[in-house]
Amino acid sequence: MSTLRAASRYAKALLDLAREQGVLDLVKTDADFLLAVEKDSREFRSLLKSPVIKPSQKVDAFKTAFSNELSPLMVLFVNLVINHGREAHLAAILVKYTDLYLSEKNIVRAFVTSAAPLTDSQRTALLAKLAAGGAANVELNEKVQPELIGGVVVRVGDRQVDATVARSLRGMQRQFENNLYIADL
Repeated sequence: MSTLRAASRYAKALLDLAREQGVLDLVKTDADFLLAVEKDSREFRSLLKSPVIKPSQKVDAFKTAFSNELSPLMVLFVNLVINHGREAHLAAILVKYTDLYLSEKNIVRAFVTSAAPLTDSQRTALLAKLAAGGAANVELNEKVQPELIGGVVVRVGDRQVDATVARSLRGMQRQFENNLYIADL
């Protein structure tokens, strides 16, 4: 079974269980926490992917480290994933769960990259524009890239708007390079 298909099946099962138990939001919080740990901790990634460490040892280490941090459902779910040999795909499963959760809650994820952190008024104006475009509930993910010089790049789904100074400058440079009417001085 492919990784993507397995991740989808496990994520769907987790979503169904969380819905049944009324803990969708709590499991989403747990998924965000575990994804952050997986991203930031090389030791955690090594533990999950190690072929040398037995599944029972991985389960014990996971329970010791996270049983006080996570909901009981998430602890049981991760134990199940480990015992079925899918622990190396935990991050993919949690990302897919997040996608399913957002879809279930009718939340649109928007990614905003700007040259400087957005002010509250800029954030409010951006959310209002997204709402005017039909996005009722928006989860805004912000990133700062000073090399953009100014402006923002907004990506929602497969649509992207690049309103940065850097893009405008690149466009002007291309126009000058292609200008056939430059006078010889």
